[in-house]
Amino acid sequence: MVAGLHDVQAAFGRAERIAIGDIELQVLLIKNPAGANEILRTLVLEHEELDLLAVLNDRTADGRDVSWVWDADFEMLADRVRRVTCAGTRAAELAVRLKYAGVPTERLHVTPALAPALDEALAGVESDHLYALPTYTALLELRQELAERGHALRFWEPDPVGRR
Repeated sequence: MVAGLHDVQAAFGRAERIAIGDIELQVLLIKNPAGANEILRTLVLEHEELDLLAVLNDRTADGRDVSWVWDADFEMLADRVRRVTCAGTRAAELAVRLKYAGVPTERLHVTPALAPALDEALAGVESDHLYALPTYTALLELRQELAERGHALRFWEPDPVGRR
């Protein structure tokens, strides 16, 4: 059983860990308040301040109405955030939500385009962890960007050597 648990790999976008140099990127899909709250409860258990890349899109597959972010309990994380880079088609709205949750404005950075936001988030990490909180289409974009940079496989590619 121990060997089996050791070999388990996270499903695409669900607590998936991707090495980017010395930084471990952990990808945690959020797409509704219930799922977001579970991710936030998990992040609160971390012992260090958190560096986040939060990506909120409002494309058809995500749902055009992003008001659900007001129902997610970001307040539980506010005093734990060292830095958050907000990206996506609704990056500014996410930053406003986080501001109202209590994240100090100097810790909020808005960079709507994903590639530069990823660069900014990685450059700002002070620990060895970055947590990405993307919505569904943002998850697909992030995976594509990571694949193009050689850090991950494209989500549809078979993995011949057991690497994600």
